[in-house]
Amino acid sequence: MQVPSPGQNSKVAAFGAINYATGQHRSLVPRVVKGGKNSAQFLLFVGGLLLRARRTGKRIILALDNGPIHTSKRTTAFLTHPDVRKHIQVLWLPKYAPNLNDQERVWKVAKEQGMANVLFSDRDSLMDHVRMVLTSINARPNACFSIGRKLGTRTIRKYLGTGT
Repeated sequence: MQVPSPGQNSKVAAFGAINYATGQHRSLVPRVVKGGKNSAQFLLFVGGLLLRARRTGKRIILALDNGPIHTSKRTTAFLTHPDVRKHIQVLWLPKYAPNLNDQERVWKVAKEQGMANVLFSDRDSLMDHVRMVLTSINARPNACFSIGRKLGTRTIRKYLGTGT
């Protein structure tokens, strides 16, 4: 007896950031033929945050874990460039501390909403589904979780996020 198998599971890279003032989430699911996350895709996402910071005049605090795409030579060169440092401050989280990274909560909710353990006919269908789930989260952040933080009487009004 033969049992049909879908073969190798496909993965999709996704990047996200949280605005602590509003609870809103921003995400990017780059359309690539195959493969996972890399520094170029991460910098595409951070570049979008940089453009927003320049446009709004608000500085971004970007919380990153020490994953390889966050510490690569290419990423380090970008994040330490004087023009970027005017708009983005990096807050380094300790290694292996997902409990300190609220972006991990977003990924957990996304998986619970149907991004994990689902079989698709092809990679494009998977990517479209991931985008749909993240768009749903981005549109109604408080419907599935509350991320807003207060520090004393002051609300933190910066983006905190991660590339993974």
